[in-house]
Amino acid sequence: MRSLRPVIGAAAVPLLVVAGGATFTGIASALPDTGSVVAPAGADTEVTFDASGTTFHGSLRTPEGDIKGAALLLPGSGVTDRNGNQAPLMVADTLLRVADSLAAHGIASLRFDKIGAGATGLGSYAPETGKVYGFTDQVDHAQAAAELLSERTGFAADDILVLGHSEGGLTTLALAQRGVGDGYGLLAPLSMRYLDLLNGQLEAVANSGQLDEAAAEQLRNDLPRTIESLRTSGTVPDGLSPIMEQFGFNDYNATFLAEADALNPPDLAASLPSGVPVLLTCSDKDLNISCDQIAPLRASLEHTNLQFDHFTTANHTLEELGPLPAGVADGPVLLPASTEFATAINGWAAQRGA
Repeated sequence: MRSLRPVIGAAAVPLLVVAGGATFTGIASALPDTGSVVAPAGADTEVTFDASGTTFHGSLRTPEGDIKGAALLLPGSGVTDRNGNQAPLMVADTLLRVADSLAAHGIASLRFDKIGAGATGLGSYAPETGKVYGFTDQVDHAQAAAELLSERTGFAADDILVLGHSEGGLTTLALAQRGVGDGYGLLAPLSMRYLDLLNGQLEAVANSGQLDEAAAEQLRNDLPRTIESLRTSGTVPDGLSPIMEQFGFNDYNATFLAEADALNPPDLAASLPSGVPVLLTCSDKDLNISCDQIAPLRASLEHTNLQFDHFTTANHTLEELGPLPAGVADGPVLLPASTEFATAINGWAAQRGA
């Protein structure tokens, strides 16, 4: 979950550590030559659907030949477009590459620009409307997208795949509670309560030594009172540290944060139907969600038909870091797709499209 402009969707903004001496221009040459691990497949058609008074814009990917299944692709936090990007600050094509992998195995997919992103824009949530955007709205919009996918492909909403990246993993599990989906991809997903994750990230910032002591102490004091306020009253207290505001702790995001935090991913995962196919991933070089943090979610999925893939060289946006340390390549440089993730998604998609 990475966003540098947390205006919509209560995005987390973890500090990404940059190793000394490395530059973005040198990243490509430092990576191993893996070749094309995710090749374009199928064709996109521009589509729209309406939800909450907003027209959403997206792309329906249709594979060549017979359509063997359908999948809804859900992006991570912040102002993220249908391809999984927050251009120009973050370009990864995470969802575009997932669409390619699925299409290669005969699975159609729908991805869309969420509120604030791409052709969708702010829609009915423009500040002047006074309309509050919450996590429940985000799930409503995803459900409307699932209905469009069903109409366009002929697969019922309870017979599609739903794959969510990062915060999209929580949206995926929330959709499952509504009966949407019959197979789920949790790609580097949010694996704990939202505010617990943000608390851990901000504690790391406070203890990083990158702040002066006064700023660090204010951050330490602000964290518990802000979390308590959101969990008890759904509001953000006044006088917060600028760093807290940078992480999206403001009145505009309060409803989103409170609603998202009310959902605990392991609890939602435990309620999935027995034997339902699930793909779960984590990576040692993911600075947003660690494999240790994924462990409780994995344990809650033991009753499903689980494919768990533990990567070693993928970053949070499922790009290939190779020998580079985590953090160096995160950002505006489009890196190769993770070889480990390409193998995982292709194997899982092959089974779903069989």
